[in-house]
Amino acid sequence: MMMIITIIISFLCGSIPTGYLITKKFRGVDIRTKGSGNIGSTNVKRIVGTKLSILTQIVDITKGIIPIILAMYLAKTTKLPIPTNEYLSIIAIVVVLGHDFTPFLKFKGGKGVNTTVGAFIFVAPLPTLIGVVVHFILRLFTKIVSIRSIAIGVTIPVMCIIMNLSISIAVSALFACILMIFRHKDNLMRIIHNEEK
Repeated sequence: MMMIITIIISFLCGSIPTGYLITKKFRGVDIRTKGSGNIGSTNVKRIVGTKLSILTQIVDITKGIIPIILAMYLAKTTKLPIPTNEYLSIIAIVVVLGHDFTPFLKFKGGKGVNTTVGAFIFVAPLPTLIGVVVHFILRLFTKIVSIRSIAIGVTIPVMCIIMNLSISIAVSALFACILMIFRHKDNLMRIIHNEEK
């Protein structure tokens, strides 16, 4: 029962539509009607500027971190019916799903990049950090944010496999990667047709 409750709480935590709430609160703007229509930090930056974009990033990362920390605490203090790595992997995926398909906006959320980083930074620390480093290195070669974002998603599961992390963590990271690519499908089509900004 405790596991089920934490899974539900994690989904709801991930579902908080950060970009939408921040732009609505501070600029009176419905970010869904501007730019790409996405509620993520990239579109927030385009529409209302860097400061609110950074705030969006911080909150989106944090809402990925908090459920994992709570789950880790529960795993240490309670005897779970499944291994800890499996439990944390489930929590990480649920948080990202909440962000991508938030029920608060009719299941139309963000693309999950920042929340994925937050969710996996404690589940797979080194692979996640390497993914972030790859993202920043790519800034030297391309201004296309979607390419750098997808690179994070791809790097994490690849490094999980290379570093021989548990199968449950690797699978959850791979699932998050596939989900991130799916959420960027329109960007990928524009890249293919050389139309991506």
